[in-house]
Amino acid sequence: MSASTTTTAQLAPAKPNHEFTRRPQSKLGVFFWRRRMWFESTFVLSMLEPWEKILLLSVFAMLFLLVSSAVLKYLPHHLVFMWRRAIYYLWGQEGDERILWQWLGLTAGDGSSAAAGIFGAHKEL
Repeated sequence: MSASTTTTAQLAPAKPNHEFTRRPQSKLGVFFWRRRMWFESTFVLSMLEPWEKILLLSVFAMLFLLVSSAVLKYLPHHLVFMWRRAIYYLWGQEGDERILWQWLGLTAGDGSSAAAGIFGAHKEL
């Protein structure tokens, strides 16, 4: 008795299918493919399973939205607060911002020069 073996002329497709990692043909496709490959290799997303990628990217997106909304909502108020603190540290008192504008010579309408604004600032302090 001899053992019979059958060979196939064509191999079965590889599993898992890595078709998404192949370079596309169009220039626009290559541009986005390169950005995606850079992103996945930088953050080591290529070793994660699809559900892990979705979870991780969802967490990143949520954190990005929270930080960007905090910056848009609270930064203008904080800039005003820092402006007032700078005036306090420069002049030693909280008060009128016009003193700083006079000292810088940026007052409008009174016809004074910048030098007069600088030399006359000590009178109001």
